[in-house]
Amino acid sequence: MRVLVALDYYRPNVSGLSITAQDLARGLGERGHNITVLTHRHLPDLPTEEQDGPVRILRAPVLARAGKAQISPALVSIARREIRRSDLLHLHAPLTPAVPLAWLARRHGVPILTNYHCDLRLPRGVLQRAVEGIARKSQNFALDSSAVIVNSTEDYARHTPALARRLDRFVGIFPPVLDPAPSPVSADELRARWGVHGNPVILFVGRFAAEKGLPELIEALPAVRRAFPQAVLLLAGERHAVPGESVGQTLARLLDDPHSGVVATGFVPDAWMPALFEIGSLLALPSTNSTESFGMIQVEAMLAGLPVVASDLPGVRQPIRLTGMGEVTLPRDADALASAILKVLRDPGAYRRPRASVREIFSPEKTFAMYMDAYARAARRDA
Repeated sequence: MRVLVALDYYRPNVSGLSITAQDLARGLGERGHNITVLTHRHLPDLPTEEQDGPVRILRAPVLARAGKAQISPALVSIARREIRRSDLLHLHAPLTPAVPLAWLARRHGVPILTNYHCDLRLPRGVLQRAVEGIARKSQNFALDSSAVIVNSTEDYARHTPALARRLDRFVGIFPPVLDPAPSPVSADELRARWGVHGNPVILFVGRFAAEKGLPELIEALPAVRRAFPQAVLLLAGERHAVPGESVGQTLARLLDDPHSGVVATGFVPDAWMPALFEIGSLLALPSTNSTESFGMIQVEAMLAGLPVVASDLPGVRQPIRLTGMGEVTLPRDADALASAILKVLRDPGAYRRPRASVREIFSPEKTFAMYMDAYARAARRDA
């Protein structure tokens, strides 16, 4: 099948959405589909066209930007050409040009499969609310045009109005979480590089953003350190991007204090992740709202033998529910978060499971097979 995959940001951009899209494109390309990825040229030094193994990548120049949204008339022009050659349009949403792409596919009789990765939540403000309203209408047009709609879990779909109204076309498919290559650096080397001297180590991986629960995690740390005085909160991510002025000031003060127990790594290359997990005693995923719909990082941690404490949010809670490898806790509640972390740290063995049992639940082969079935289903519905 000739598949045109469209999304705002593709690799080398780092996000759960872009990683999932890349792994799906490669995996489905290796299994016989003819995959073309159409995306924005979000960095000026990226090539406009390249071949990544079985995947052809087309990047359209960006005319203007509004926050993370990218405006590119060229992308729509390229889509007009490529959709005519395609058997299926695979959209990854949220997606800025969702309406023109879905309209073009409908005009040419090309079926659409939409990955609805998460809700769109913009910062407060009249202008942002207006942009969010337009984006939701755009997203709904794409969903109404789709023969098949995918998210990681039915749990998230049933608690998300945009999906709950369309369950007749919904399929829950876990994202592909692939086995990493051996790390080129050791856990001891990373400890020395970042100055991680204590134990246990509470690991946080992600953007330093309020919706990721970083403020609550910082607030929970003193209670954890009262029980474990040498505990370390290791923040893996871009250390200069912080969620708001007050939290940014607090975090800066903690990072400047060698006795605070808070360490920030800055950007961590993908290749180092296995060694990073070796450092950790548990992974914390304290996200606060529906912009987090699953959290692949917790499956990666579980496959590395690391228990997880995650927010009791639709979709996010599913890996812990399915494996038993951790505790779910109330979002936006620092006291509840501290209690869950302490419960795991006091008896980590109770949360360990054989790697094979985790891999059986989150099997890339099952994921690719389910997507191939979803592609065939989309083609049949529009036949």
